[in-house]
Amino acid sequence: MYERNALRAKWVALVFGGALALLSGLASAAGNKPTAKEQKVSVYIDIVNSESSHVVKAYSGYTKLLADPKKGPTCKENDVQRLSPGAMGDSAPDRYKGWRKALAKGPKLDPDAFAGEMLDALEALYAPGNEAATYYFENKYKTDGCKRGQELHPVLMANWTRYMQAEQKMREFLEKYTDERDAADLVSIQKKQGKALHYYHRKVMVDAKALIRVVDQQQFSLDAVRTSLAGYSTTLDEAKVVLDKAYAGKERDALYQGGYKHMIDTAFQLKNMADELIRAVETEAKEANSKMKSVGARDRAMKNFFTYYNQLVDNSNKVMYTKSMK
Repeated sequence: MYERNALRAKWVALVFGGALALLSGLASAAGNKPTAKEQKVSVYIDIVNSESSHVVKAYSGYTKLLADPKKGPTCKENDVQRLSPGAMGDSAPDRYKGWRKALAKGPKLDPDAFAGEMLDALEALYAPGNEAATYYFENKYKTDGCKRGQELHPVLMANWTRYMQAEQKMREFLEKYTDERDAADLVSIQKKQGKALHYYHRKVMVDAKALIRVVDQQQFSLDAVRTSLAGYSTTLDEAKVVLDKAYAGKERDALYQGGYKHMIDTAFQLKNMADELIRAVETEAKEANSKMKSVGARDRAMKNFFTYYNQLVDNSNKVMYTKSMK
């Protein structure tokens, strides 16, 4: 009865000290079989989706506890066990091997080099990362005065950095690639199916991605956020009209059980989180010279915003269609 939507993949971005999911379809939304290039790109995205979140969290959690990341741990940090980067898992080497095999297939693309760097870094991190996880979690640093922790430090830092630098270059490629593909798909979907369910599925996610990019800056412009949010809100309102019409008809159950309605509901929740973020930033500005300040409101709003975006991507990737749904 149901078919998976074509908007399947996501990748992870390094932002706000965590993982931000960005939507990316591999096969065209028109349902065409993925090309060899699209299949290669899917390997890149699989690597980033699977590994980047762990790398970022391990690096962030480790370095923020150190008084001086250049000098390394003293093992006198508060809650030393939190220096543990977390084990990378027994299945990791098999994943790396599988990705290398997939990358060896044609066509040869420039980002193959970035993917290779990422895998090199992951393989170099595997043994020392797992050793560090055990070393700190099991308090082994107490028996050697932090000697092994100091020895592992440069290896961890070098390869975390190596991975993240290559991943940044990969994301730049993926953003350009998917932007171009999304624009072409929107034209194709509208031509073949009109501005119906499939079209607004893609359009909502494209506009959500644009909104995220505006916020995902060291110092974002509030005016730019409002402008992007206005475009996103317009798309949501149009999508709701289409959804409500379809929901009143024979596709009601399919829209609910297939996750389309839930995806649109989450998209509206993201809009609410963007409004909350704007209010928090405005309040922060008003309170700049005041003794009474809303402590942490902006950070909470930012965290909620990215959390709901990640949920939107996950819900979008779960949407299923019946063959009769346009």
